[in-house]
Amino acid sequence: MKEEQLITLQQPPIIIYERIKAVGQQIEAKIAELNLDNQLVTEETCKSAKDTRAMLRKELDMFETQRKFIKEQVNAPYEAFEKAYKEHIKVHYDKADSTLKDKINQVENRLREDKSARIKEYFTELCQSQGIDFLIFERLPLNITISASDKSLKEQVAGFVGEVSKSLQLIESLSDPDEFKAEILTEYKQTLDVTRAIQNAQYRRQQREAELQRIEEQKKRAEQARLVDEARARETAPLQAPAQVTNETQADKNKVIQTTFTVQGTREQLQALKQYIISNNIQIL
Repeated sequence: MKEEQLITLQQPPIIIYERIKAVGQQIEAKIAELNLDNQLVTEETCKSAKDTRAMLRKELDMFETQRKFIKEQVNAPYEAFEKAYKEHIKVHYDKADSTLKDKINQVENRLREDKSARIKEYFTELCQSQGIDFLIFERLPLNITISASDKSLKEQVAGFVGEVSKSLQLIESLSDPDEFKAEILTEYKQTLDVTRAIQNAQYRRQQREAELQRIEEQKKRAEQARLVDEARARETAPLQAPAQVTNETQADKNKVIQTTFTVQGTREQLQALKQYIISNNIQIL
């Protein structure tokens, strides 16, 4: 289509405001005379301050009414023109652009899908050759675009898979027990961060060892307490041996019987036992 001057501006809007600067200076002087910055507003002068504010706002509203009227008059023809322009000109170009965009996207999406399939096939073959069976293509940080070459994308894939292979070799080379290496491997498969996987596994192992040590120490303390209790029981057992009459009748209690036993204890304990025998008129045969 031959370019034409379809849209013209025959007469620019003319707004006469030569006096606006002079009026503005008069307003400035008028407000300055009020000395608002230094005016002290108290309970007694609050009403006067409100009246002054209302007066100034009323004057501003008058000027604002004039400004808005001029803006409406200036904008009205433009808004009418813009509406007609969009309805009769722009709409056709927008429709054509949208149609072409959809068709271009369909082609580019197919090209990207084809390229992605080729790169994924290369990735699968590479993982199989490296013995890697847990890595999926979607985890690779690839940006497959139309402009990206297959060569550059394959280099990125090879670099990523190579790092995974090195990490697996590092885990396998550790001198730790197999169950510990299996723990590291499990976390690495989730994070693909070998340093983090090793550190976390070591931390968990330290926590388990600390817990086992705590339990073992608790058992030792319990055993020591049991041995102390048994030793104390053995020390007091000779004095408690004669007390076997809890269910006896009163007649049984008064019956004289004869028994023989051997006692063992400290000098003080034996002296106390002797004094107990004498105090209770127990005959020693």
